[in-house]
Amino acid sequence: MLKIITVIAVAFTTPVFAQSGPAMSGAELTELVGDGATIKLGGEGMGYAGSLTLSADGTGLGEAKTDDGTVIRLAGTWAIKGDQFCRVWADLNDGKEVCETWHKTSDTAAEVWVDGNMVGVNGW
Repeated sequence: MLKIITVIAVAFTTPVFAQSGPAMSGAELTELVGDGATIKLGGEGMGYAGSLTLSADGTGLGEAKTDDGTVIRLAGTWAIKGDQFCRVWADLNDGKEVCETWHKTSDTAAEVWVDGNMVGVNGW
C-alpha cells in the first residue's frame, strides 16, 4: 500500500535555532513510509516542486524542479536507521548518505533536520 506524503525540501538548507516539536521515532517513521510512499516535494513558495516514490524495498525514484528550471534527479536508496530517515541519492550530496531527523509539528506534518539545520517540512 502506498501512502501519499508531502515533503517540503530535500536539498535546500535554512539554518534555524530550535526544532518545533518532538523527533519522530523509528517506529513512527516506519509506520509512515515503511510500506512505500509517494511523496510530493516542495510547492508554492518553497523554490522547487516535484515528487518522489519510496518503494518498500528501500529504493526511491523521483525528481524536483527548482523555480529557475533546474531539475534535481532523486534516485537511490533509503532506510530507517534508529530514529532517522537515511537516504543516498546518487545526484545529491556527492552520493553520500544523509540522515534526517523529522520533528513533528502536528499530526500531519514534521520539520526535517540535518546536522542542526532545518531542510524542509514534510506533510502527510
